[in-house]
Amino acid sequence: MRFLIDLAWRDLKASGRSLWVFCVCLALGVTLITATGSLYRQVNDGLLANIRNLMGGDLKVDARAPLTSEALTWINENGTSALTIELRTMMGTTSGQFQLVELLTADTRYPLYGDLLLQPQQTTQQAIEFMDGYWGIALDPVLADRMELKPGDEVEIGSLKLVVRAIIVHQPDRSLSADWRGPPVLISEEALHASELIQPGSRLDYEYRVRTKLNTDTWRDRFIATFPNSDWEVRTFNDRSERIAEVLDQLASGLLLIGFTTLFIGGLGVFNSIQAYLQGKLATIATIRALGLRNRKLAVVYLLQVCILSLGASLVGVLIGITLALMAASVVAVQLPVAKTLAAIITPSIIALSFGLLTAFTFALPAIGRAMSIEPAALFRSIDDSLTETPKHYWLATLTGIFLIIVLVLFAIPDPLFGLAFVTVITIVLGLLDSVVKGLRKLARSLDEHPVLNGRLALRLSLANLHRPGSPLRTSLLSLGSALTLIVACTLVVTALFRLVNETVPEESPALVFYDISAHQIEEVIGTVRQSPSFERFDTAPLVLGRIAKINGEDLRNSDNQSRIQEARDEHKLSYLANNIDGLAITSGSWWDANNTSRAYVAMEDREASQLGLQVGDILTFEITGQELEAKLTAIYSQKGIQTQFWFEAILSDGALDPFIHRYVGAAYMGHDSAITTQGDVANIAPNVITVRTQEILETATGLLSQATAGLAVIAVVSLTASLLVIISIIATSRARQIYDATILHSLGTRLTVIKKSLQAEYILLGLLTSIFAVMMGSAVAIPLLIYQIKLPAEDLIWVGFATALATSTLCLGLGSRYLINRLKLRPALLLRSKQ
Repeated sequence: MRFLIDLAWRDLKASGRSLWVFCVCLALGVTLITATGSLYRQVNDGLLANIRNLMGGDLKVDARAPLTSEALTWINENGTSALTIELRTMMGTTSGQFQLVELLTADTRYPLYGDLLLQPQQTTQQAIEFMDGYWGIALDPVLADRMELKPGDEVEIGSLKLVVRAIIVHQPDRSLSADWRGPPVLISEEALHASELIQPGSRLDYEYRVRTKLNTDTWRDRFIATFPNSDWEVRTFNDRSERIAEVLDQLASGLLLIGFTTLFIGGLGVFNSIQAYLQGKLATIATIRALGLRNRKLAVVYLLQVCILSLGASLVGVLIGITLALMAASVVAVQLPVAKTLAAIITPSIIALSFGLLTAFTFALPAIGRAMSIEPAALFRSIDDSLTETPKHYWLATLTGIFLIIVLVLFAIPDPLFGLAFVTVITIVLGLLDSVVKGLRKLARSLDEHPVLNGRLALRLSLANLHRPGSPLRTSLLSLGSALTLIVACTLVVTALFRLVNETVPEESPALVFYDISAHQIEEVIGTVRQSPSFERFDTAPLVLGRIAKINGEDLRNSDNQSRIQEARDEHKLSYLANNIDGLAITSGSWWDANNTSRAYVAMEDREASQLGLQVGDILTFEITGQELEAKLTAIYSQKGIQTQFWFEAILSDGALDPFIHRYVGAAYMGHDSAITTQGDVANIAPNVITVRTQEILETATGLLSQATAGLAVIAVVSLTASLLVIISIIATSRARQIYDATILHSLGTRLTVIKKSLQAEYILLGLLTSIFAVMMGSAVAIPLLIYQIKLPAEDLIWVGFATALATSTLCLGLGSRYLINRLKLRPALLLRSKQ
């Protein structure tokens, strides 16, 4: 064995430099798997370990009004509770700036878990108490920096002037959606009442966080059984944990699949690199076999070389992946708890290393087996013209490796459905590509002798290259087609996201969005907005909160479906169409006839409709302030995206909600420069009205989407790099055979220009075929994802995918053909002697 190891090492040092494509292809895939897996583990472990802190308790009871004394007594007998009241409103400064904030009241027991750290250091009650004639508040650090506030500065909230007493250094239960809802501001409950913001129709959230020694599910069941007629929502930290885990699993699965796909593409590069490497050693292998070294020992030599290279490349990929994961984790840690533990890094690294080694051996085995089939008799004829074939036992070993990879994929991916989908898609892609190869070979063979090609030698040569034995057609299509499919899918997603940010939002969004306009304030607010010099229009719509009580007469509280029982406790935002203020798009059914006033009609948001299993024609009964409203479902719609963020769950026919309307929302269209002045004017006459400049929403959305698109762009670049390397390996694999055939033709009198034209025609045909295939498969993957998950239109972007696929294939194949044509400049006599 020592002899074989020494032989493998000396041979690798002498000629292993040509395997750099092997190493790079493998390292790319291992890097992505390590980076995504490690980042997922760090974030997942950090979130789940701090889930009680993030939620603020073991359970949370949400209500629109204070709980009854009986309920509070029951809660305190079965645990410890802390009350926070949440209210979104505007906060102004003495310089005239206004900012949407989320007020949070804090009682003496807040927080139940974790520590609230303030600067300057003090207790929560000291920061928010009434002192020296002013109530105090504690500000989110991002908000303080944005509005240039520091302790001692005065601010206005509602009709009240308050003093900034502290900056929040760490808040354990800071909402993960704080950037959307508004940065948190801590305030006392007494100050909130003194601000005069609490008016009829004001949307206050009373959140009772509970700490208990009881099992959380048992606590919730007993609480609901004790107060069965209540509409309070009760959530446990397990619910939150499961939801976070589900979202993280989906995100991590998607990222890991991209890593696995890149590794799969890299595996094709491994196969081609090893095949090209061993093809150059066929004479050496035949000589060693003639000297008596058995096939098994000779195969061990090259398997040892694969082991050395794959282990080195995988370790490099692991180290780079760990570095990227730690860098990304440091960025994520600004907003999320991250567990920088050894286990969160080592486990994904071991999995990635295992994938690298297993992929290398699985893809190298067919090439090694094929090289081992060379006969010593080939030394007495042309090595390049010798036919080789992979033995069956090598194919069995390869299938075993594939099976182990599939098992490892299903084990490593958090969401098994994603893993199963990945395996299915890869199988379908390879199956379809193989069918294309067979069909193309059959077509090329039938056209080869067609009279129409008489006198067209270059075209006949290119067709012959496609169907002759030993043709690289199958490997080329499998490698390039798979790589281009991923690139097209990534391109469509990236383009749709960029279009959302750069076109849809700026062109169609209003300058100002208004929330919580009381009925008695609506006319005055409209009049103030109309005074803007760049005013275009002001759309308003009522906002009514209600619950779905019945579906087709079935009482949801007594339903056998757990989702429907939970739905009966969830409040929904109801409104009128009002000039389609939120840019809704019908996905099923149609809007009602406005002239038909015989009954109430309703359209439901698609996510809610799907959860409840609603169909057009169903009869829904809403419960609003204790009264019932029955409406017929005529349509299901989808939210357009980032528009106003009203996110209505139900739109009813005009007049149906009139008895329940107490407040409105609105969208004002004007110049963005005028929006700042108008925002201040509205705050002066109606301090309770929330106004948000869409430019701020856009900036937040742009930041989030830019991170996503940047990540997808990196993925596309990595995929393109892997594709280029695969093409390089393909060209290297087929180079010797193509040069040999071309030299024979040239020696027999075929002009070099004809040979070049035949190669160019062959590569153009390959480029078109792979581009068309990649567009079809890439679109089949990306468009459903965009339409049904991200909810973005993408059908009109197929041309972008085709252009990308065509440009990529042209680049890859163009470089390959140029390299090959340049090599054809060698003298035929020299080539016939060296055959290299």
